[in-house]
Amino acid sequence: MDSASDTGKARRTRNASGSHFRQSKAWRTFPLSKLEKITEEDAETLFRKMRWPATDGEPVCPWCGSHEHWYLANQRRWKCKEASCRKQFSITSGTPLAHHKLSFKQMLSAARSFTKGAKGNNAIDLTADVDFEYKTGYVLQQKYREGILHSMRDERLTGEVEIDGGWFGGYIKPENRKINRVDRRLKANLNGKRRVVVGARERRDGGRMIVGVFDTEDQACAWLSESIDIMATVYADEAPAWDDLHATHDVKRVNHSELYATGDKNIINTNQMESFFSRLRRMETGTHHHIAGRYLLRYASDGAWREVKSRVDHLTQTHDLLKAVLAAPQSRSFSGYWQRGSANHVDSLFGDIFAGLH
Repeated sequence: MDSASDTGKARRTRNASGSHFRQSKAWRTFPLSKLEKITEEDAETLFRKMRWPATDGEPVCPWCGSHEHWYLANQRRWKCKEASCRKQFSITSGTPLAHHKLSFKQMLSAARSFTKGAKGNNAIDLTADVDFEYKTGYVLQQKYREGILHSMRDERLTGEVEIDGGWFGGYIKPENRKINRVDRRLKANLNGKRRVVVGARERRDGGRMIVGVFDTEDQACAWLSESIDIMATVYADEAPAWDDLHATHDVKRVNHSELYATGDKNIINTNQMESFFSRLRRMETGTHHHIAGRYLLRYASDGAWREVKSRVDHLTQTHDLLKAVLAAPQSRSFSGYWQRGSANHVDSLFGDIFAGLH
């Protein structure tokens, strides 16, 4: 029988033969040959069903909720029949994809490319797959990440939950001459740009996960207390930042300075959170190379989404991504991004970063 220390990444990503899930036929449900057979009309129908799943693709006015409308065939949009509304809307109105100039097949192809990599997808690779400008690919990816981020906002974790934090950013380039180099581990020599990604994850197959970005782990304690059900069992390491959680939750700790797992069958561990941080660091070093602090939460949510979807086939991942994006409000940060400077600095899943535009 596997010990609890083996119930993390290995069990989730490998099948009985020992090969990785992404090497199996079960993963390969959306090959390029299938994408090539999809027409623009097919892609538009798919987007309709992803946008309005409750009505199986029948349009619902995003402004007033009315189901009555006229179809404006020349504009490929609808006009609400409600007398107090009468607004026009399309499939992407009121979502991060609003005002798009891409075809539906291009956006579907981009979603397929975005979900293809276990360690993320960079904008240059995306532009090579879909054939549009780098600026277009970069903003589209960030809108996909906002959809993922929005899908995590209302999560309240239950059951067995692991928590942990990992530090990112704040790289200090060494001086050329050895005599001028400093110990970059000392607080006095830090540049103030390091930030901590704190996450919580349900310990079960398909378990949900949430992430946040903070200046210190202490700042995350109240957020974790609100985000984890009071009846949940929390597994954490020895970091003093988690001490306050003992007042509200059943917390079991492992001292990582002495061992990685403890308790009966090594049940007390944070291996699934360590798996997430391993993925996020490989996304940073191997795919994106650098993640600016203002975008760290978006990339962390991207990594968390990929982690919990690690045993979901490619086609389902693509559909889940589109559902998340089309259920999110219009982006404040990336609507007209290249016309007015950088995106908003967002750290909290609960911050109202989507409502309204500047």
